[in-house]
Amino acid sequence: MLSIEQTFKCFMNIEMADIIMRHTNKLAKETYNAYNNAHPNTTPKSWTPVSITELYAFFGILIMTGANHSNGEHVRDLWSVKNYPLYRATMGVNRFCSTLRFLRFDDKNTRATRLLTDKAAPISELGTMMNNNLAAHYKPSSCLTIDEQLFPYRGRTRFTQYIPSKPAKYGVKVWWICDATNAYPLHGQIYTGQAETGRETNQGERVVKDLSAKYHGSSRNITMDNLFTTLPVPELLLTWKLTIVGTLRKNKSYIPQEMKQNKNRTIG
Repeated sequence: MLSIEQTFKCFMNIEMADIIMRHTNKLAKETYNAYNNAHPNTTPKSWTPVSITELYAFFGILIMTGANHSNGEHVRDLWSVKNYPLYRATMGVNRFCSTLRFLRFDDKNTRATRLLTDKAAPISELGTMMNNNLAAHYKPSSCLTIDEQLFPYRGRTRFTQYIPSKPAKYGVKVWWICDATNAYPLHGQIYTGQAETGRETNQGERVVKDLSAKYHGSSRNITMDNLFTTLPVPELLLTWKLTIVGTLRKNKSYIPQEMKQNKNRTIG
C-alpha cells in the first residue's frame, strides 16, 4: 500500500520536479543578477536555490489550499495565526511568494522559438510526462468516456477559452479520456485554440480519434456526448474493435426521419 506522498510522486515524479526546480532556480538567479547589476550601490540580493523537497512542500501547500477551499484567499492571509497551521509550519510566507513568483516549467530563454509551433510550449514537456505517468499507473476498465473540462484560469496564455455555459467561464480547456467507472484521467489534450489555417472542421471526430487510438483493438466501450458523436465516429471505432454510446443532435442529416418524429424514442 502506497502512502499519500508515494502516490502523489507516481504522477508528479522526481524527473518532473527536477525540471521545475532547475528552471525556477535559473530564472530566479538571472533575475537577481540583473537587479544587482542595475543597482551596484545597493546591498546585493541572493537567491537560495529551491530543493526538490522544498518544491514538494510547495505543491503540498497548493493542494491543501484547494482541499480547505481557501485557494481564493489572499496568500498572506493563509499564514495568519487564525488560519490552517500547516501553511506556517511548512515554510515562511515570503519564501512561498518568492517560489510562486519564479515558478517555471520550461526554459524561458528558448520559449519564443518553441511557441512558433506550440502555443502550449511553457507546459508541453511536463504535460506529456504527466500523461505518461497517468497511463503507466492504472489499468482502465472496459468502459471509458470522452469529455471536455475547463480549468478555471484568468492568467495570460495564448489559449485561454471563454465558455459562458461553464461555471468558471474563463480557463484552459482540456479534452479528456477517462475511466467511466471512477473518472480516473487516462490522457488529456490541451485545446490551444484556433489554428492559423482557420477554424477546425470535424473537431469532435478528431479528438475522439486522438484519444481513442491507444485503445485500438481492446474491445472497450467509449461514452461521449453530442459534441463528439457523428456518424463517422462509430464507423471508425468499430474498425478498431471499440463500441460507442453517445447522444446525437436531432438536426443531424444522417438521423432517419422516423427517429426524429418519434419523441419518445431515445437517440443514442
